[in-house]
Amino acid sequence: MIQQDYFLRIIEEFMAALSQFLEKKEDERDGAMKDLYRQYVGDYELLRNMSIDELLVYSHEQWKPDERVRRLEMLAELLYTEAGYKVNPLRSMLMDKALLLYKYVDVNSDTYSVDRKRKISNLNNNIVPSL
Repeated sequence: MIQQDYFLRIIEEFMAALSQFLEKKEDERDGAMKDLYRQYVGDYELLRNMSIDELLVYSHEQWKPDERVRRLEMLAELLYTEAGYKVNPLRSMLMDKALLLYKYVDVNSDTYSVDRKRKISNLNNNIVPSL
C-alpha cells in the first residue's frame, strides 16, 4: 500500500511537471522534454527510437509489474505532448506511437480514463493540439 501511494505521488508530480513544461518557451522545450523522459520513464533517445514491441519488452525488463502500465501511459503522454510541437514526419511518428501506447494502456489498465479515451479519439482522427 505504501509503495502504491508513493507511485501515485510520482504520477501527480509527473502531471504537474508536464503542465509546467507546456508553459515553457518554444526554444526551451527540447531540453525540458529530455529531462521529463529521464526523470519519469528513462532515456529520451532510447525510448523515442524504439518500436512499440521494443517498448513493451523494455517495460517488462525495466519497470516493476505494478508500475508498468502507468509508466507506459506516462510515456504516451510525453509522446502526445511532443507531437504537439513537432512537425511532420516526426509528428506523425510520435502520434502513431502515442496512439498505440494509449490503446495498450486502455486495454491493460484497471482504471477507466475519459482523458485517455479523448486522446485516443483525437489521435485516431490525426488531431493533436498544437503547443
